[in-house]
Amino acid sequence: MKAVLPYSFYFSLMLCGLMSLAFSFKEAAVATPTRGCSEVEQDALLAFKANVKDPSNRLASWSPRIDCCKWSGVVCRSSKASNATLFQERLDLSGNDFEGTPIPHFIGSFQKLKYLELYGSNFSGVIPSQLGNLSSLYHLGLQSTMDAIPIGSPLDWLSGLSSLRFLDLTFVNLSTVSQSWLSVVNMLPSLRELYLFDCNLNHIPSSFSSHLNLTSLLILEISYNDFNSTIPNWLWNLTKLSTLYFDGNSLFGPIPIEIATLSRLRELYLGGNNLTGSIPTSIGNLTSLISLNLFRNSLSGPIPIEIGNLTSLTSLDLSWNSFSDLIPVEICNLTSLTSLDLSWNSLSGPMPVEIGKLTSLTMLDLRVNSLSGSIPIEIGKLSKLPDLDLSQNSLVSILSEPHLANLTNLKSLILRENSQITVSLDYDWVPPFQLEFIDLSSCIVGPRFPQWLRSQKSMIELSLSNTSIEDNVPSWFWNISFATFGFIDLSHNKLFGTLPSSLEGMTRLDVLVLSYNKLEGLIPRWPPQILALDLSFNNFSALPSKVSTQLNSSFYFNSFWRGFQLMSSNNQINGSIPSYICNLKQLGSLNLSNNQLSGEIPKCWQEAAARLYFVHLGNNKLSGEIPESLGNLIGLQSLHLNNNNLGGHLPLSLQNCSGLVVLDLADNKFSESIPTWIGQSLQNLTILRLRSNDFSGIIPANLGELNDLQIVDLANNNLSGEIPYSFGNFNAITSRTRTMVQKVSTEREVDFILFGGSDSISIVTKGDEYIFSSILYLVKSIDLSNNSLIGEIPITVGSLAGLQTLNLSRNNLRGKIPYTIGGMISLETLDLSFNNLSDVIPQSLTTLTALSHLNLSYNNLSGQIPSGNQLQTLEDASIYKGNVYLCGDVIQKNCSNYNRHNLTIEGYQNNRSQLLPLYLGSFAEYVTGLWEVVMFLAYTLDSSRLPSDILKKLGPEILEGHEVPQASSLAEASSQPSGDPETLGTESLPTEAIASERAPSPPPEKCLHLQRKRKRVIPSVQTSPSRPPLS
Repeated sequence: MKAVLPYSFYFSLMLCGLMSLAFSFKEAAVATPTRGCSEVEQDALLAFKANVKDPSNRLASWSPRIDCCKWSGVVCRSSKASNATLFQERLDLSGNDFEGTPIPHFIGSFQKLKYLELYGSNFSGVIPSQLGNLSSLYHLGLQSTMDAIPIGSPLDWLSGLSSLRFLDLTFVNLSTVSQSWLSVVNMLPSLRELYLFDCNLNHIPSSFSSHLNLTSLLILEISYNDFNSTIPNWLWNLTKLSTLYFDGNSLFGPIPIEIATLSRLRELYLGGNNLTGSIPTSIGNLTSLISLNLFRNSLSGPIPIEIGNLTSLTSLDLSWNSFSDLIPVEICNLTSLTSLDLSWNSLSGPMPVEIGKLTSLTMLDLRVNSLSGSIPIEIGKLSKLPDLDLSQNSLVSILSEPHLANLTNLKSLILRENSQITVSLDYDWVPPFQLEFIDLSSCIVGPRFPQWLRSQKSMIELSLSNTSIEDNVPSWFWNISFATFGFIDLSHNKLFGTLPSSLEGMTRLDVLVLSYNKLEGLIPRWPPQILALDLSFNNFSALPSKVSTQLNSSFYFNSFWRGFQLMSSNNQINGSIPSYICNLKQLGSLNLSNNQLSGEIPKCWQEAAARLYFVHLGNNKLSGEIPESLGNLIGLQSLHLNNNNLGGHLPLSLQNCSGLVVLDLADNKFSESIPTWIGQSLQNLTILRLRSNDFSGIIPANLGELNDLQIVDLANNNLSGEIPYSFGNFNAITSRTRTMVQKVSTEREVDFILFGGSDSISIVTKGDEYIFSSILYLVKSIDLSNNSLIGEIPITVGSLAGLQTLNLSRNNLRGKIPYTIGGMISLETLDLSFNNLSDVIPQSLTTLTALSHLNLSYNNLSGQIPSGNQLQTLEDASIYKGNVYLCGDVIQKNCSNYNRHNLTIEGYQNNRSQLLPLYLGSFAEYVTGLWEVVMFLAYTLDSSRLPSDILKKLGPEILEGHEVPQASSLAEASSQPSGDPETLGTESLPTEAIASERAPSPPPEKCLHLQRKRKRVIPSVQTSPSRPPLS
């Protein structure tokens, strides 16, 4: 690659270093004082000044009143001629900032110019074609910056630069000449170095029909364009190439065997493409190679043993591919290697013991493979090695002192996620190195806390997560690297005991993760610059009484980290939430859920920084109302206050939190109506969970206007009115493929070490409660169960093609199940039980091929139960229990005796007019007969003396105003003789029998707060069918 000179060099020389002017003579030239430069040359330089921006005023001395030979940055030399003449051979303007000024056209008038370098000068605009007049030019550097990218259209002017040996167009936008760039460059027969890095080129010809003039090319840098093609075959004619940078170009297909023709190659970079197949064995002929980089492709198969012929290699990178089989022993012949990266492949088998021959290695990375067997003792011969990474393999080994004793330069030891590596070092062993990075996560280190760490005074990152340590954290641990520690992860062990009262002296500590242990006592005062503190799942009993609220800001606070992450969930923290919590200026995430916190939520949030985006105070014992000041958290995205004793109304100020994605207020005592501002102001809302409260009134129709809403849980409230028609408009649910637009997560990563976690929500589905976290963004659910909703199910729900769970049970819904339900093709759970739904079950229900949980029990449904497709797999008769007029094989009721119930929706609608006369005639006969009986009883009998069982059989219509002896129980009342309901002939079913089948037990007097869900009073069940039985 072309060397890059520092900005400071050009800054110190000002424009002196930008323009070097010289003469060429047949005889030796002698510098003499000049009489002044020519008017033509002075005008040209003044034109240059006029056409560029000079923010630092470096050209202040360039004035027409002053001889240009005295200008800053101009040097004049004279020959034997009487007058001085400027012959410009070299112009170097690199490293300056001309603030996007176009390249001056007049530069093309310096026809003697041989060297022009504009690297990083922040020129923009179209490259002037006048540069084609510089026929003597051999070096042209037009490399731009990312801020001001000049446009290279067209490039025909290059044909005039026949002497050009060096051309750098890095970052120049050549998209408009993608089809012709090679033909233009081919007109430069003397070209030796060509740099076209990231030039927006999208085409490279696979072959070249014209004569190739680029046979003198030594360096070809053409990386990070978007060719999306195979490797072109004309490359094999560039036999003098020593350097080929072809990475990041979306190349596909195999590496051709013809690559062996480039026998002079010293550097070959083909990484960051989509190359497939295996490495050709002919690569072994490239014996001049010192650097081979094939990383991030899709290459597969074994690594060829011929790679062992490349004995000059100092760097070999085959990472991020799919290479399999063993690591070839021949690699260990490459004794000049300083860097070997075989990570992120599928290599298997043991590490070769010959690896000890690679004594020049300063980097060895074998992570993320399937290596097995033991770690060879010979690895201890790599005395120059500062970094050893064998993580995420399947190694079975005991790591002892002989492996490490000679690694005196070791700074980084990474063995994480090798669950069968046992780190067995003597308790009092003092290593010969000072480690800065240690990651032994998921290895076996315990049960004792490793004493050898006591000698490590320079640790920056330490991860001993899940290492089977069952010990107290020794007091010396907090002192050994007090001034250097930046990251500590001791999570998922069985550490016990207490922590120091203060960690404020650890001035470089960014992350402390101690979650999933048995630590107890007081949470220590944390250092003011900390980025993340995770103490979740321990036995801590109290937060510190005071901490520094002036957290020191850093780069991370403004980008990746999004503020201080405080995570202390699932402990035994009691007392109230201290007021300093809402005064932490850099607080970004707060999780104190699943503790014993009581009292009210602090009301001081007006002093909190707007960067707070995640608040989880759920599953505590908080009481009172949501403070109005919480609405000042305008950056809030996720708010969990579920499962507390909070009450009152939702404060209007929450509408200021317009970025809310998750709002979980379930299992509290909030009352009044659901506010309409939720649908108006919270346009980013994705999850709305208000279940198990005391909300009343109607469901706001504007909730259906929330385009991103995909989880709606309003169950177990006192809501009334109809289901809004707009509930069929949820854009996020009408689509099967659309997932959560915004995902709220407190998960963070440092050097592939994860901590924190994704947002999680409890959802009731298929009769059970599940907690969704990592796949929460895929869940789509609507639960309106256990309310007092009336009316019909809107037909618009059929448009919710992505909905997976729909629960409308335990309401007072009536009418038919809409035939449009067949459009809900992703539906897995459907619960419409305990309503007043009537008519037949629509045949379209059989098209729901994902349906695995169905409950239609205790309604007034009638007719034949549809069969076929997915319904064939749902053979549980309880699905249809309490619908006395249903028939079908699944409930073992023969439909032949009442085929009128077997009608489909369409058939029932078509035959309604034919059935009406029959209904009217039967009804008239029934009324006439009943009237005769009533008149007979009224005038000839004393009804008070009739047996009570006779009166009950006469029906409730004639009992009004008469005393009836009460049955001792509902069972006694329902045990009276009645007609067989399966025959469904002209005999009527007693009302008690119908009621006992539809309601298995009397409802409780009030809602019961259960661990899984609340059940409120089941609406009273009708004591007579919605229509008379058909004879």
